[in-house]
Amino acid sequence: MKILEYDEVDPLKVMDVNKLALDFALSPERVTGIRQTDPRPFPCLAVYAVDGETVMGQIGIFRLPMISTQGREDVGGIWAVSTHPEYMRIGVASLLLDEAHNRMRDAGLRFSTLGTDRFRLAYNFYHKHGYQETNIWATALSRWETAHQPTRLRAQPLGSKGFEFVEKIFQDIAQEYLGFAWRYTPFASLRYSVDPADIWILFENNRIVGYVFARIEKTHLSISNILIRRNTVVVEAIAAITAELKSAYVQVKLSRPIEITSLRNAGYHVAHPNWESFMIKPLVPELSFQDAQELFGFGTDQFLISWLDVT
Repeated sequence: MKILEYDEVDPLKVMDVNKLALDFALSPERVTGIRQTDPRPFPCLAVYAVDGETVMGQIGIFRLPMISTQGREDVGGIWAVSTHPEYMRIGVASLLLDEAHNRMRDAGLRFSTLGTDRFRLAYNFYHKHGYQETNIWATALSRWETAHQPTRLRAQPLGSKGFEFVEKIFQDIAQEYLGFAWRYTPFASLRYSVDPADIWILFENNRIVGYVFARIEKTHLSISNILIRRNTVVVEAIAAITAELKSAYVQVKLSRPIEITSLRNAGYHVAHPNWESFMIKPLVPELSFQDAQELFGFGTDQFLISWLDVT
C-alpha cells in the first residue's frame, strides 16, 4: 500500500471512489475549479491509499482560517473521507487520517477539525482517533404563527447587490466573534454553494444588522447561516423573515447558546444538540480540547460558525 497525492493518481479512479463512498463527483474539472477559486486546500488537495492500480481510499486536507483569543490561527480541516467498498475495515482510513495529521503538523497547524453527523459510523471512528464533539449545533421548529412576532427589524432580499456586498457585511459583523470569523475574499463556498435569491439582509431602521439564508422548502421555511450583531435578538431576526416569506412551519439552524435559549423561550421546539457534529482534535501534545474551547469559544455566544466554513 502506497500513499500518493491527487496529481499522482488516476483522476477517474478518484472520481469512482468518491461516487461509491459519498455519491460526490470529484471530477478533474471540479478539482481544477477548487484549486482556481479556493485557497484553503493543501497543495496535495487530498492523499490516497493505493494498492497497485486501485485507489483504496481518500482523505482531503484543508487549511481553515479561524480567529482565536490570540488572533488569527489556521486549523486543519478533514474533508471527503472515502473508502472503496472492497477495502473496508483493513485500516485504510486510519492510515490516511494519520498521514493527514502529520502533514498538518508539518504545516504548523495545532488543531484539526471536521464536520459529520453523529448517527454515522464515521462518528465513532473519529472519536477513536482523538476528535471530540463540540455540541454546538441545534435545530428549532415552530409553526409560522409562533415565528411571526412583532419586530423592530425588516428583511430585504439581496437583489442585485451581489456576493461582494454579503462579504462586506460578514467582514464588518464577524469582528465581534471568535471561530470562523475570518474568510478569504472572494469566498468560494459562498459563491458556489448559495443561491443569491436565498440571502436576506436584515435592517434595524436603516442600519444593517446582519443577514440570513432563507428559502421555502416543500413543507416549511428553512433558515440558516444567521449572522447578526451580538445585540440583535434572533427571534426578531426570524420574525422579519417570516413577514416576507410565509410557510406553515419554520425551521431554524442555530449554534449560539443565546439564540438557542431565545427561540426555546419564544415557543420553538428546540433539539440541542441535533444530529450534526463539528469535531476538533489537538495535533500537539501540549494542547487539549479544553484549550481549544478557551481559544475559539466553542459553546459560547462568541463562537461563530457556518456550514460554509466547515469541511
